[in-house]
Amino acid sequence: MGKGIMGFFRGRNEYQDHTQRSAAYEPLVIVCSGCGAKNLISNNSVCEYCGSPILYNADGKTVPSDVTPKQDSDLSDKVIEYILTTGFYTAGIDIPVGKCNVSAVSGSGNITSSDYGINEVFGTERGDVASFKGLKLPRDVTVEISGRLTIKLVYKTVDDGFSGRTYNITGAMDISAGNYAAGTDFKAGTYNLEAVSGTGNICTGDIEVNEVFGLDEEDVHEIKNVYLPEGAELSIDGNLTIKLIPAVTK
Repeated sequence: MGKGIMGFFRGRNEYQDHTQRSAAYEPLVIVCSGCGAKNLISNNSVCEYCGSPILYNADGKTVPSDVTPKQDSDLSDKVIEYILTTGFYTAGIDIPVGKCNVSAVSGSGNITSSDYGINEVFGTERGDVASFKGLKLPRDVTVEISGRLTIKLVYKTVDDGFSGRTYNITGAMDISAGNYAAGTDFKAGTYNLEAVSGTGNICTGDIEVNEVFGLDEEDVHEIKNVYLPEGAELSIDGNLTIKLIPAVTK
């Protein structure tokens, strides 16, 4: 009987010790102070999204750790901001997932999102909307900026980071006036479009891109992250030459 009781208490103590050890070493989340992304830390002292150091204070010493305190995504005491120009920006790829305030930096144009969270004639000129508060950007929602507009996103909360894109300048090609099809005249994919010389008009068959493009002061000079799927049409007119810079497929 005595052995049975002692065995019961020994077993319960071993279970409690195991539970406490498991809880102590459960991987937790830390928010990067560089980009605001949430990271699951495991023998890694840098943010997996932006590469910024991730440190925490333990017993008075600042060291990287497998176990980090949970932090919320409230950025009231931090400034997480991004400057965006003409192009397409997808939450989770090009910018963080979360909630932000939008303000015009320069120029005038349109800003829209694929979930219709925003659709404004935006800018710093008279009659333009110059700010928009509380824009929600769920994962995979794309923000489109057109015209000669530059905006700033200031994040109030960040729910997740972003993977980013890499572009291959060595794989770029120059094209001038004409009609082109993705998959026939160049590979289908995502591109940055840059003006090389002249001025003219550039548009795609689905009307997602329709800009006066070139090197003149009033022209749009660059459009970022343009997706041109198989069969998409790209038209250029005028004495304009542009450069197609392909994104690297991960």
